Amino acid sequence: MNRTPRLLNRIMLTVLGLLLLVGGLHLALAAFSPGYGRGWRVLATDVGLWFERVLAATTLPGQKDSWLWILIAALLICVILLMLWWIAVQGRGRGGDYVSRYFADEPMPGRVEISQGAVEQALRHFLGRRGDVISIHVSVWELEPEAGLRIKVQPRKGTAPGALGRDVARAARLTQTALGVTGPVVVYLAVGTRSRFARSERVL
Repeated sequence: MNRTPRLLNRIMLTVLGLLLLVGGLHLALAAFSPGYGRGWRVLATDVGLWFERVLAATTLPGQKDSWLWILIAALLICVILLMLWWIAVQGRGRGGDYVSRYFADEPMPGRVEISQGAVEQALRHFLGRRGDVISIHVSVWELEPEAGLRIKVQPRKGTAPGALGRDVARAARLTQTALGVTGPVVVYLAVGTRSRFARSERVL
């Protein structure tokens, strides 16, 4: 239900990790290998001289600086815009209110909003006090035509997942009926270290 570009994120993280790895190896070799350090200094000097020649060759008559700096500044602006776009597309689809409707034809027009916290409390009520559930979390996702629910449940170790999943689905249907809404529901059972070591007296 989340429209985050996971493949793009993995590619970017892989490239960034490889660059950091290469940079770390380079710094280690430059610091601890005399031969590598001498070679790097020679190469850095040659590159610096080459760059100075390029700047001199791209400086317009009557100007003090090269027009390459304008190109570099434009490229940096593009990189910043791409980074802002990348940040903006993370977590797309997640919403805050499960219900947000405006009633204009009523005697007292107004807007009704039901947050995901209210949905979570209703779900806990229909599930009842259970000793086989450690925690439950509800998140709302913006879908068309109606919002969807993602219910993450952490069961205690040894809990039958099939029966618990059916109970959570039934509670979700009862919650939607009570709120007068429909929409997709995803039930996610998470099992981890917390399921093994949580105290037995912790219930919903």
